[in-house]
Amino acid sequence: MISLTAEQKTIEGIFGSPNETYVIPMYQRPYSWGFDQLYELYKDLMGAFKEDEPYFLGNIIMARSKDFSNDGKSSVVDGQQRIITIWTLIKMLSIFLPDINSIQSSLYVVPWSGNTKLPKIDSKIFENSDDEAIKAVFMFDKEKLESRYKSVASGGVISENKCETKVEYALLYFYQQFVVLQDESFNLADFAQFLMKRVTMLPIVQSADGQEDAENKALTIFETINNRGMDLEDADIFKARLYDSAYTKEQREEFIAMWVDFKSDCDELKLSVDDIFRYYSHVIRGRERITSNEKRLREFFSNEAFSPLKTLTYKEVLEDLNKILSILKYMNKERGDSDEVGIWLQIINAYTNQYPTYALVVYLYYNNVDTEEERQRFITFLQSLIRYCFYMGSTTSVKFNIYNMIKVIANKGEIDANYVDVTPENFNHLGRLQNAFALLAFYLDSKEAIPTRFTVDKIVNLRDEDLLGEDWKYQYLSDICNSIGNLVVLDLPKRYNSVVEKYDYYKLSKSDYVKSVFTSPSFTFENWSERNSHLKQLLANFFNNPQESVENDK
Repeated sequence: MISLTAEQKTIEGIFGSPNETYVIPMYQRPYSWGFDQLYELYKDLMGAFKEDEPYFLGNIIMARSKDFSNDGKSSVVDGQQRIITIWTLIKMLSIFLPDINSIQSSLYVVPWSGNTKLPKIDSKIFENSDDEAIKAVFMFDKEKLESRYKSVASGGVISENKCETKVEYALLYFYQQFVVLQDESFNLADFAQFLMKRVTMLPIVQSADGQEDAENKALTIFETINNRGMDLEDADIFKARLYDSAYTKEQREEFIAMWVDFKSDCDELKLSVDDIFRYYSHVIRGRERITSNEKRLREFFSNEAFSPLKTLTYKEVLEDLNKILSILKYMNKERGDSDEVGIWLQIINAYTNQYPTYALVVYLYYNNVDTEEERQRFITFLQSLIRYCFYMGSTTSVKFNIYNMIKVIANKGEIDANYVDVTPENFNHLGRLQNAFALLAFYLDSKEAIPTRFTVDKIVNLRDEDLLGEDWKYQYLSDICNSIGNLVVLDLPKRYNSVVEKYDYYKLSKSDYVKSVFTSPSFTFENWSERNSHLKQLLANFFNNPQESVENDK
């Protein structure tokens, strides 16, 4: 039997039950509120208090077993950030208002037996030590609070980095705002009464005969609210689903260890978990031969019958996700190398959206690049991908052919070579792909590896107009400035020096090609014209037949 209740309650009503513990499940996000969120809450609460108006703090979603197997514990499926924050504010008030019973009793659970009091909140989150942080704050007294504040505050500013935890920072922030910075006219007891009796939340409680059943149903509510625009991450839902598929204690412990490692690797690559799931969705879309517009990640992984969250074990899903992480690490490493794969990866990385990268990840997911033959096939694919995306220009419309590529790759088909019939005039206007075309032209012309750290410089700028010779006088300088013949890939920091200063500056380059851009201190219109025609022809040759153009120049 499943039942759902939603009844608006005061903070006193939410925290006032002597035997109820709010459990933050393992799959939830760690407590993360910092200055911005705490300031907004403080401002809103104080505004309502001064206006003598009630204040609604929002929804919380909880799961509760009807069979009492959880001994008065409710799992907080959504709203844990607000629950912990309000509890921390109550803790601060309790230190300065020891005689207000409602405040004191809202902090802890009355044990069935014995005298050991435990905090009202029991965090099971495995990605950090929130539970230890809550217990540490629970033990604060006035002396400890004042001592910690003096050690982390300077010039009226609390240093978050000096605080031991986010929970401690919240406590010290409220202490500063409500005690240190308030004038004598402010009555803390009046504010405490306002907080407990006039600030409300809406607990949405999903009950079921067993805790697991209740949590599953509560997660469905969580997803529904998320679909309607609440600021929740897709990764939280996916983590919850995967955790829920680990049935035994040993499996859940294994999942926790695997997820922590996976999240750590994501952080190392400066990618979110959602980013990896986005790549994963394209791996799956290719396998399923889907070429239509993408669905939202949450809808794709939660609703589709072929979703790995429904068809695979948590271990298999994490193995897939880690394989994608390995591919991204490989691509990052290769882009830093001077071999041909690294060069083409650098060029495609200069494109203006992620669609080519989706195709690359899917290619490497389904294909090895261990042998020389496999690497050559990969290089051919990279060239074809560059040719298609660069020819289409900087636009999201590339995605439709990318989707088809991904479908072919995942099903072991042959990728269309995508030869196109272009002329040098096609490269008169480069648009937002200026830098990408500059990298491509640099490699086609120099056969040098693209520097790991590079800048794209313009030989002539509009500010140089008065420094140019008479042969430039009747030209459209703005068009010339944005032309391929005016772009140079430098292994030097970009400087805003004039065209007459660049002769000496380019000589500092380690690249013979860069040094050869200036044949004399004066860069003439003829120099630009010859360079522009030459590079446009090289690009045309590459787009008409890339392999031939690359091999002929080697």
